[in-house]
Amino acid sequence: MPPAPIEPKTITQAYIRDFFKFTDSDEDAITLNFIMSHLVLKEYTHTRYICRAGDDADAMYFIEAGVVSVRGQNDEVINELDTGHYFGEYAALTGDKRMADIQAKGTVLVYQLDSKILSVLARSNDKIYSLFLKNAYGQATDRYRKLVRSLNTRRGMGNPGSQKKLTFKSLFINYYMVLLIFCAAMIISLSPFAEEQTEGLRHPLWLCSPIIFLVGYIVITKRALEAIVLSVMYLTIMLAKLNFIGSFYEHVIGAVSETADLILLVVLMGSLTRLFSASGSINALKHIAEQRIKSGGGILFASFCSTVLIAIDEYLSVLINGACFMPLTDQKRVAREKSSMVMGMSPGALCIISPISLTGIYLAGMIAMSGGAKELFFTAIPFNFTAFLTIFFVLLLSIGKAPLFGALKEAIRRVKEGGPLWPEGTDIEEEDEGANRGRVANLILPILVFMAASIITGTLEAGSFSVNVLYGMFVTLIFTFFLYCFQRYMTPEQFLKNIVFGIENMLAPIVMFVVSKCFANGIAEIGFSAWLNEIVQTLLGGQAWLLPAIIFGLCTLMGALFDNPLAMYAIGIPIALNLSISLQGNPGLYLGAVCAAGLVGNEIAMGDIFFIGPMLGINPIAYYRTKLPYVIMITLLAFLGYMAAGYYLG
Repeated sequence: MPPAPIEPKTITQAYIRDFFKFTDSDEDAITLNFIMSHLVLKEYTHTRYICRAGDDADAMYFIEAGVVSVRGQNDEVINELDTGHYFGEYAALTGDKRMADIQAKGTVLVYQLDSKILSVLARSNDKIYSLFLKNAYGQATDRYRKLVRSLNTRRGMGNPGSQKKLTFKSLFINYYMVLLIFCAAMIISLSPFAEEQTEGLRHPLWLCSPIIFLVGYIVITKRALEAIVLSVMYLTIMLAKLNFIGSFYEHVIGAVSETADLILLVVLMGSLTRLFSASGSINALKHIAEQRIKSGGGILFASFCSTVLIAIDEYLSVLINGACFMPLTDQKRVAREKSSMVMGMSPGALCIISPISLTGIYLAGMIAMSGGAKELFFTAIPFNFTAFLTIFFVLLLSIGKAPLFGALKEAIRRVKEGGPLWPEGTDIEEEDEGANRGRVANLILPILVFMAASIITGTLEAGSFSVNVLYGMFVTLIFTFFLYCFQRYMTPEQFLKNIVFGIENMLAPIVMFVVSKCFANGIAEIGFSAWLNEIVQTLLGGQAWLLPAIIFGLCTLMGALFDNPLAMYAIGIPIALNLSISLQGNPGLYLGAVCAAGLVGNEIAMGDIFFIGPMLGINPIAYYRTKLPYVIMITLLAFLGYMAAGYYLG
């Protein structure tokens, strides 16, 4: 006599009804009964595997009773699920291979829902498909928001310690000093001394005081955005005296109106990068590399090529490389220090010379806001010596031809002798086996459409060609909407939500755009630029060829001290552009020196490593110690290059 069927106590009709968010409608009642009739009870004894990584995803599972262990690549337990939980839903719905081992811990009862039944339900019921998309994106969105908070901190909106509640005493001391400085500036601006400044008797200390205030505030507080905002207020006091509030308002409104197209472009670019991440297309790169590339050097070279393909945002590139390629280099026993240098140094170098990257758009915008043409960014690209030296070094390192010394040499020796892949102090996080995986084409096609639309709609005037990046971005977002939604990678609602999430990531650069424009305008209005031109011509005399190297050195120092390249660009680009014009120098060379300084200054400063390190799965201090000798070498070679270029090009 067969045993009586087990009456479900957990995976009941009420559970399934709540899981699929069914209502009391007749249609949902029919669908609910259909699902219940196709649930198959399975029993697994202790240590038996319910599914293995690489298996075909034939079903999803609901745990009726017991506990299951989710095991990673090295057979370690990375998660446990107990009664009432479920697993395998995404792979079953998409048809992908299983990405983790699921093992019974004790006796386990699960209800199995066949993937064919699940697919039929998803195709016939948009509510069910949307539910699975929501579950798939829910965790990704949480991770994304955490990343955004970190990146906005890195880009100048606060600092790592800003979450700690400040005491009244610390607030008082901090802003009391700022208030005293503002009051002193107000008194001076109302005195006869200030009248002398308008008559051409400009005092160097008075002209330099806004920059001294800006540099000092950033170095002390590490809050770049706050520093520039306060510096703009300081400038408006110098210019407008008692009407500084109204002047500040007018400066901000004017800057927003003058940079509206750039602001919109940065917003849309942030949304596009978020869509790439949410669609899962970037994760497909890993699986293609895993199947087709057999050597560690090949995987490192593939990660570099992927960075070239997605040179839109350097932090996104680092995140993709860390998630997709780092596990594969680990399989080939490549030292984490070596992998981290390839995957961590190349994105910044590639993005800073890419006109369609967020960094490139920011730099072109800063040049335009400083009085130059956006096209000057293209003329500056060949003179960004540190970018090309870094790219060349990374290529040599990926194919095993780079010179080895210091911590990198020691790391490679450690791994060859059978030691650990990562340096001491690294917090190892397991790969996210539930990550959404889409298609590589869904990443490549929008980028190709973006490039094509930007070029086709560009303008040709007076022998110079300019691309219409903003128009290309609108075309790309429309194309991406139909591409992703018609393939059902996301619903229209989720598409719009991801656009909003992308905008959140761009808040810091947008605000920096506006206040940097205000600062550049204010510096010009007080006469600083004219005074600096006179000083440079007096000091250098006939040795103006040294100026590109001097600009590079000073801007590198500022970038390292500020620990924020965006703030350095706000000072360096207007000054470099103005000097190139007044001294009849090569503007591309002068601007290239500033851009190159931003790249190496950011590498020399330590702030970036605490964001890059966790993305690449390496101890941040070990990563910094490994790359620093090579960064210094690149900086010295670039400095010599600017001396030579200044001598021959002027």
